[in-house]
Amino acid sequence: MLYKTEGIVLKSMEYEEADKIVTIFTKDYGKITAIGKGVRKTKSKFGSSLEILTHSIFLIYKGRNIDIVSQTEILESFFSTSKEVIKFAFAANCVEIVNKLTEDGEINIGLFNLLKEVLHYLRESNDPKLLNLSFKWQAMSILGYRPSLNLCCRCNKSVEDQKEMHFFNTREGGLVCNNCITKDKEECIEVSFYFAKLVRKILITPLSTISNATIPGKKMKELEKITDLYIAYHSEKSFKTDRFLKTL
Repeated sequence: MLYKTEGIVLKSMEYEEADKIVTIFTKDYGKITAIGKGVRKTKSKFGSSLEILTHSIFLIYKGRNIDIVSQTEILESFFSTSKEVIKFAFAANCVEIVNKLTEDGEINIGLFNLLKEVLHYLRESNDPKLLNLSFKWQAMSILGYRPSLNLCCRCNKSVEDQKEMHFFNTREGGLVCNNCITKDKEECIEVSFYFAKLVRKILITPLSTISNATIPGKKMKELEKITDLYIAYHSEKSFKTDRFLKTL
C-alpha cells in the first residue's frame, strides 16, 4: 500500500552501504520511521530530501517490517546551504524536542505546523534563542502542559495583580500566589514579574512576530533556566542538542 503525506525529517542515519533510515514527523500520520533505499549512491534530490530539517511531500510504501520511501518532493530545505552553525543548532534542538516528546503514529497537526513555522523563521530571526525557547513553551502547551500563569496552580486565585516577585512550581505547573507560598515554598522557584508577563505573551503570540523580537540578556537567562527545568520535569528526557547549545 502506498500513502502520501507532508513531513519534516527529524532524524537521519546511514544504514548499510547505500541506505538511510529516517524519522519523519508527518502531518497526516504522526511520527514514522522509514528507509530510503540506495539514496547514498547518488546526489539526487531524493537523497537530499532525507536530510534532517527537510520539509517534503513523501510517497511511502507500507512495508512489512519498515516503511519504504518511494518518492519525494522537497518543499523547503531548512539550512541546507546555511553556514550559520548557531541557528542550525537551535533548529536541530527543535526537531529533537519533537522527536523525543511524541509517540510513533500520534497525529498532532498543531505541533506539526508549529515546527514548520519555527524552522522557517529561525533562518531570519533577530534572536534565535528567544524563538527556540518560545517554541518550547508553545510545544509544551500543545502537548498538554500549558502552565498556569494567570491563576495560582494551587488555589486557582488570580496572580495577575502581583507586581513584584512570583513563585513558579514546575511539578504543579505554574505560578503560586503569595497566600499559598507562605504555607509551602517547597519545589518553588522565585521568578520575576517580567518572566511571568513574558511567558504569558509567548503563549499567545505567533512565532512570526517573536522572530523579530529581542529581550535583555539577564531576562533571557531566567527564561532559559525555567524553560529547561519545566521541560526536563514534564518530559523526563535529556536532550543532546541542549548540551551543545550551552557550549556556544
